[in-house]
Amino acid sequence: MNLDATVRRRVAVYLPGLFLSAFLQISVYSSSAFLSPDFLFLFPLMAGLWSGGYDGFATGLAAGFLRDYLAGRGYGMGMLTGMFIGLLAGWLAYDDWRQYALRGGILVVVGTLLYEMTLSFFVWLFPMEELLTPLSSIWRVALARCPAKLLSNIIGALVLTGYLSLAFYRRKSKRENAGKVEDIRGGESLA
Repeated sequence: MNLDATVRRRVAVYLPGLFLSAFLQISVYSSSAFLSPDFLFLFPLMAGLWSGGYDGFATGLAAGFLRDYLAGRGYGMGMLTGMFIGLLAGWLAYDDWRQYALRGGILVVVGTLLYEMTLSFFVWLFPMEELLTPLSSIWRVALARCPAKLLSNIIGALVLTGYLSLAFYRRKSKRENAGKVEDIRGGESLA
């Protein structure tokens, strides 16, 4: 990734990606019977891994807000979990690109399990209906969906990695490709 990407460029990449993720999540969940990737979970995770800074934190807050808004529930729980996901991903990306696939894969698997269990707990803690369901039943349903959810999230993470790699792609100049370093002041080669 080009870590020198400006804030405008990052916002121009993240905002359409977040809104498209929210749109895909709503349209796929409402119209199909199969599990689809949870893009609002994956976006801050991948942004944090790509940038290693606070991009995951900011996109986690935005993705959590969109999740809470689209679910029609009180704000805060989705934003809090999204923020922690983005911070954790940014913290794991401190070595830049070394072991990106390994760390990203492990984070997607562990994060999906923890995220599903956490959101299931929040559903039990703050029910939207008068009917109270036992926590063990809610967790049993969440665990039964986990294998298919893991597979779909891994595929979604690959799609988002492709999107972010295309969005932040930086072509090298001819000087960088040739390995020559030139002094701009005098135009003479330093190598």
